[in-house]
Amino acid sequence: MNRAPNMLERGPTQLFHPADPTRTESKLVQRLAFLVGLVAFGLPIILAAGSNFGGSCFRDSISHFYYAQFLGTVFVGLLYFIGGFLIAYTGDTFFEDTLSSVAGAGAFIVASIPTLGIGCEDRETFLSRVFVEVTSGPPITVAEAPYQGFFNLFSSASNWHLIAAGILFIYLGLYCLIVLKRVVPERHEKNGVLIESKRKRNRLYTICGITILACVAALYVKDKFGTDFVDWWNSLNLTFFVEAIALWAFGVAWFAKGRTFPKLNDT
Repeated sequence: MNRAPNMLERGPTQLFHPADPTRTESKLVQRLAFLVGLVAFGLPIILAAGSNFGGSCFRDSISHFYYAQFLGTVFVGLLYFIGGFLIAYTGDTFFEDTLSSVAGAGAFIVASIPTLGIGCEDRETFLSRVFVEVTSGPPITVAEAPYQGFFNLFSSASNWHLIAAGILFIYLGLYCLIVLKRVVPERHEKNGVLIESKRKRNRLYTICGITILACVAALYVKDKFGTDFVDWWNSLNLTFFVEAIALWAFGVAWFAKGRTFPKLNDT
């Protein structure tokens, strides 16, 4: 008896439908998908581990690691890798290609335009990169850059950063829920029934997509609960951990897309 699929297992059959349904992903795309998943999964771990060395600190959010002397370069470089992949990734349809490029541009903005604030309120002293005005001298003097703070590239930088981060994470969540879950009958059905490997992958994609969007919602609503709640939230560095969970969910989804899990692969 044919088993009726549920919402966790079934994706769209027409939306984002490829022009050539018989074409499967190349080994190169699968390898790149695995690397993107690896970067997304590893970035929070690298930043958290590195915060214990070199006079740095464990910052309030992943974005605040932009200001770390060594880890800031790691943060920017890995985000540029993800952004470059999303822009280069053509997908199967025009809309998929376009939306992927927009998300890639969002990753570039998140990496290039830093968030506002030091992110290290629990430490009296720490090493950091800042925006300052240097007078070559003699004598050489360093002062806070005019019209901006030590941790502010320009007046609206934080808004640019937040909007780009929102676009990037929302895209990642919807990509899991819509594009990765899509069902191409020529590839994913046998005798009109969804094959078991695709059914299992779609369950995983659903969990990953919902997790990412839930993290976005949590980051959005936290500021609505007042200053005391935000201070408590920042004291536990919860923004970092929520962002890490979203990145891990994204990484797991792309591990599956890169055919990393043998039990989820099509025969």
